[in-house]
Amino acid sequence: MKKLLKKTALTLRNVIIMFEFVLAILLVIPCVLLGWFGIFCHRYVEVSIVLSKVPFAFGEYLRFFYYKCTLKKVGRRVKFKYGSFCHYRDTIIGNNVVIGYYSTMGKVTIGDDVVIGGYVLILSGTQQHYFDDPNKKIIEHSGKKVMVSIGNDVWIGSKAVVMNDVGHRCIIGAGSVVVDKVEDHSIVAGNPARLIKKLE
Repeated sequence: MKKLLKKTALTLRNVIIMFEFVLAILLVIPCVLLGWFGIFCHRYVEVSIVLSKVPFAFGEYLRFFYYKCTLKKVGRRVKFKYGSFCHYRDTIIGNNVVIGYYSTMGKVTIGDDVVIGGYVLILSGTQQHYFDDPNKKIIEHSGKKVMVSIGNDVWIGSKAVVMNDVGHRCIIGAGSVVVDKVEDHSIVAGNPARLIKKLE
């Protein structure tokens, strides 16, 4: 009896997942149109934020298809968890990537096999806001956005802030603030992030 109930539960779960997948495919067309309207109005990030609030597997499918149609490149097996969103269309995401709950992506190129924890901020470099002219108020200063690169085989811990490139096969400790480039095969942690040890 237990085996029958377990098999029925698995079958029902598969039906629900398939239903969510098909529903996401049907709804992605108006979402993409809304996204392109947002691009035209310079409000792309606002559409992305709205879609970040769609729950369940349905939301993950919807975000995947939406970003597949609007970002520069999105690979296979990419999961955008609830609350996660991308600011800019020139973002590139490789294969087998998980973007955790409430994480925010600025201008970034993400390699393959990357896990990004929850509440991670990947900013568009370290100079998004200048404040060097004493004759201007801080709010009047401009800034410079650059593409940040995350290599292959990387794990970024929850609540990390990444403002510079991360090499291949790296671990960024939870809560770290990355302001300097992280070399390949490194474990870094802290504020600012410092090398803890090298990986094989």
